[in-house]
Amino acid sequence: MKLLSTSFCCNAAARLLAAVLFTATGLGQLPQPTPQPTPAAGRASVYFAMDNSSLTGSRKVNTAVVRRMVNSLVLHVTGRPDPGAAWASLVSKTDRVGIKVAASGGAICGTNPAIVDAIIDGLASAGIPPSNIIVWDRNLTDLLAAGYRTDNPRYQLRWVDPIKGYDKKSQLSAPVLGRLIWGDSGFGDKVGTRLADVLGTGDQLSSKSCYSKVLSSGVTKIINVPTLSDSFLTGINGALANVTLPNLDNWRRFTRPPAYGDPYLAEIYADSIIRNKVVLTIMDGLVMQYAGGPGPNPGFLLDNFTIYASRDPVAIDASAARLIDEARKPAKLPSILPMVVWLESAETIGLGKQREQDIDLIRVGMESGR
Repeated sequence: MKLLSTSFCCNAAARLLAAVLFTATGLGQLPQPTPQPTPAAGRASVYFAMDNSSLTGSRKVNTAVVRRMVNSLVLHVTGRPDPGAAWASLVSKTDRVGIKVAASGGAICGTNPAIVDAIIDGLASAGIPPSNIIVWDRNLTDLLAAGYRTDNPRYQLRWVDPIKGYDKKSQLSAPVLGRLIWGDSGFGDKVGTRLADVLGTGDQLSSKSCYSKVLSSGVTKIINVPTLSDSFLTGINGALANVTLPNLDNWRRFTRPPAYGDPYLAEIYADSIIRNKVVLTIMDGLVMQYAGGPGPNPGFLLDNFTIYASRDPVAIDASAARLIDEARKPAKLPSILPMVVWLESAETIGLGKQREQDIDLIRVGMESGR
C-alpha cells in the first residue's frame, strides 16, 4: 500500500496550499467555505482555521484573530457551544494540564505564544487554575527564545533538567542501541559488564530510555501543540514527534536513517503514558517551515495563516507532510514522504488515519464569524 500520494494536482492538500498562496500574495480573498457534512464513521477529521489577518507586518501575530481561530477550532472539534464548555469536555478542574509546545524553532518558527495564550484563556474559562497549567518542552533555552517566560503568572513553565529531569522508574526498551551522552539519565553509570559495552568502542550504549518527569507524573492531560515544520530527523516535526522524542533520553537512536523514526514514533506514542493523556492536537501553521527544520531557518519560511486541530494525531501529521512536501517542490527540494513511513505504522497499530482519502479537511470560522 502506498503511504502518501505524490500526485497533488486535484487533491485537497494542493487546493488548501493554493488557497494559502493565493491569499498570501494578495491576489484575492478566500471564498466563503461551503458547509461540510458530518464525517462518516471510520474517517478522520482535521479542522483548520485560516485568516490572512492573523499575521501582520514582519510576521507579527494578531492575538485577537488567533484567539478567535483557536476558539472556533475547539468548538468544532468538541461540538460544544462555547469555549468554556468545549475545554471542560476535554479536561477537568482537577487535571494538571500540560501544553506541550515545540520551541526548537525559537521566535522564528516555534509554537507561537499567542496560540498558547488562547488555549490558556479557554482552560481558564473551564475553571483550570494557573497552578494546574504547565507549558513545557525539553530545553529552557529554546522556550525562552520562543517567547515563553519563567515568571508568567498564567502558567507554570517547565523543562527537562538534563540531570534530574528523567524518571528512572518510567522506562521503555527497544531493540536498538543508542550511545549515551551527557544529559541522558544513565550517562556515567557504566559498570563495564554489559557485552555491548565490552565489545564496543568504549562508548556507553543502552537499549533503554527514560521518560521525562513532566510527562510521567507532572501532567494528567496533554494538549499537544506542534508546528508546521519539516525535520531532518523524522521528516516533519509534527504531533507524534513533538510529544515523544523531547520527552525521552537516549532518543537519538530512534531517528536514524533510513527509518527516520519508523516504527518507533508510532510505538512510543501508543504507550499509555502518552496516548491516554493527549486530548487534542493543535498545530501552529501560521508560518510553515518547509526545509531546514526543526531548528529555525528563515530562508525556508512561508506565511500560511492557518491553525489546525484534530483528535487524530496521525491524520494531522499526514496532512502536514503533504502540505510541506508540496511547498518544497518550487525550490526543487527532495520529497520528505520517504521519511514519514512511520505514519503507516501508526495507522497499522490504530493511532489514526494517514491515507488522504480517509481524512476530511474541514475549514471552520469564516462561516460562523467566530
